[in-house]
Amino acid sequence: MMHKPAIAIWHLLHDHEPYHELGPDHSTRHDPQRAMRRMTKEANSLGLTARYKPIAT
Repeated sequence: MMHKPAIAIWHLLHDHEPYHELGPDHSTRHDPQRAMRRMTKEANSLGLTARYKPIAT
């Protein structure tokens, strides 16, 4: 549980760069397919069926 914060702190101290928050939707923007799989898995674990319809842009 402490591995990711420790790595982040190491990079901050080693690279001498200021910390910047990636935002709450970073993982969704970074890997949208993984986010879809995770949401589907969570819905299935609750006994729900998830269907996703893309929003036309």
